Amino acid sequence: MRTLTAIPRPTLTLRTISTLGLVCLIATFSLFVPGCKPQAPQPNTNNNDNRGPREEKGEVKSGTTDPKETKGAPYPAATPSDRIPNDEISPRPVPTGSPVGDMKPGNREFEIREATKPEPGRKYQHALFFRDYRELPNSIGSASSCCPEISPAENGQTIMMTGNTFMALTEDGGANFSNINPTTIFPQVDGGFCCDQVVVYVPRIDMFIWLLQYWTDSNGKNRIRLAAQTTPEVRNSNGTAWTYWDFVSDTFDSRSSLDYNDVAVGDSSLWWTTQNGTGRVVVRIPLSQIAAKGTINFQYTGGTEALWSHLTQNARDTVYWAGHVSNSELRVYSMRDGEGFYSWRSVTVNSWPNGTNTATCPDGTDFMTFESWKHYVFGNALQRESVWFAWLAAAGGGFPQPHVQMVRINPSSWTREEQVQIWNPTIAFQDAYLSTNNQGELGMAVAFGSGGFFPSNAVGVWGDFVVYYPRLSTRCVSRWGNYNHSRRATVNAAEWIGAGYTNEKNSSGSNIVIPHYIRFGR
Repeated sequence: MRTLTAIPRPTLTLRTISTLGLVCLIATFSLFVPGCKPQAPQPNTNNNDNRGPREEKGEVKSGTTDPKETKGAPYPAATPSDRIPNDEISPRPVPTGSPVGDMKPGNREFEIREATKPEPGRKYQHALFFRDYRELPNSIGSASSCCPEISPAENGQTIMMTGNTFMALTEDGGANFSNINPTTIFPQVDGGFCCDQVVVYVPRIDMFIWLLQYWTDSNGKNRIRLAAQTTPEVRNSNGTAWTYWDFVSDTFDSRSSLDYNDVAVGDSSLWWTTQNGTGRVVVRIPLSQIAAKGTINFQYTGGTEALWSHLTQNARDTVYWAGHVSNSELRVYSMRDGEGFYSWRSVTVNSWPNGTNTATCPDGTDFMTFESWKHYVFGNALQRESVWFAWLAAAGGGFPQPHVQMVRINPSSWTREEQVQIWNPTIAFQDAYLSTNNQGELGMAVAFGSGGFFPSNAVGVWGDFVVYYPRLSTRCVSRWGNYNHSRRATVNAAEWIGAGYTNEKNSSGSNIVIPHYIRFGR
C-alpha cells in the first residue's frame, strides 16, 4: 500500500549518525518524494585481509506496545477500500554492476507438470506428491483491486489462510473453510483495514500469529497490528478471539507509513519486516512476551536498502534479509538475538539480467506489468548453515524468459557458495518463496506463465527441476500477487504447506479468483 496523498517536502537538514560515523540526510524518503533516494551507509567492500567483506553496523532501537483483547467479532463489517496496495510512485531499477560470470544457466531447465493422483494400487508417479489440496469455497470477485496475496499457517486440523481482504479458517483439515471478515474482529483505525496480511503458526508457544496492515489516514499515518492466539482458543472462538498489539508508523519514522510485510520465526524471537520512507525496517520480538499476552518490548532496525525484502524462513537465532547494490553485488543484512545492533556486508554474485520483466499470456496480455522493473529479494531461507536468497530476473544472456535467480551464501565467510536458476526457454517464472523441511530439503512456491500458460502457482523441491501445479488459470491479469508462501508443515515437518490461486471465469462468465491451500512432500 502506497498512499498518493501529497506530503510537503521538508527542509533538508544534516545530522551525524555516531554509530556509523557517517552523515545522512534526514529527509530522504523516495517512496513519498519523487527523485529522492534513501541514504543508507555504503558498505566498504575493500578486503585486504582475506577475512571476507567488511561488516558495517547500525544500532537497534527499542519500543514498547501494550496488549488489547477482542472476542466474538463485535464490529460491523467495513467495505473494502478501492485503493491499490503496494503502488510505488517511481521505478527504482537495479543498477548494472561490473560483469561477473557468463550470465548463463547454472543448472538444467525446470519442467511444469500437473500433479495427478496415482491409479489405484499403483505408487505415486511423481517425485513430489500433494498430501492435501483444498480450494476455498467462496471465490473472490474481480472487483477487488488486486490479487489475493495468500499466506497460510497450519497446526494439524487447524489451518488459517489470509489474503488481502479476507481470513479463512478450517478446523477439520480443510474439509470446511469458514470465511471471516477481519474488519468484524478488530476495530477500524487510521484509514481502515487494508491488506498485506501474513499468518504463521509457532509450535513452541502453540500460537497462530497474524499480522495485519491498515491504510494511511488523512495525515499519512498507519499501523501494523500483530495478533496472537493459542490453537485451542482459535478453535473455541472460531477465529474471533485474539490478543493484539499495535505498531504505529510514527514509531519508526514520523514522515512516512508502513507497507508490505513479512514474518519469520526463530528459536526465541519473532521478526517482522515492513517498508517505510527510510527503507526496509526489521522488528524483533521475544516469543515469550507474545505467549504471555502482556506488554511487548521490541527492538527494530533503521531503514535498510533491502527494499521490499522478505525474511529468513526456518531461522534459529539470526534473521537475514537482502537487497541489490547492483546486478553483481548483493547487500546482506543480519540481526542476531541478544545483540544491540544489526549488520550488513556486500557479497559478489554472478551478473544476472536486470532489464525489464515482461511475459505474455496466451491472449497477449503481459502479466508482469506490475513487476516490470522489480527485482526484489522475495525468497529467503536458512538451509543448514547457509542462507538462500531468490529474486525475479529478466530475460537476457542465456535466459530466453524472465526467471528466478537463486544464490546460496555462507554467512560465516560471507561468500557465494552457489548460484542457480528456476528457468525454462519458453515459460516465465516469477517470485519464488523458499523454506526448508526438517530434512534440510529446500521447498518452494513459484508463479509461472507464458509458453501457452496463463499465470498460475506451482510448488516443488530444489534439485528435482520440476514444479507441479494443482489447477491452471484460464484468464490473464496484468498484475500477479506478491505473497504465495511456502512454509514447513507442522503436522509432518518433512513436508511443506503452500497457498496460491487461479484467475478464472465462473459459469456466468464473471471474472473470479479461486484461492487454494496445498500440503506437499516427497
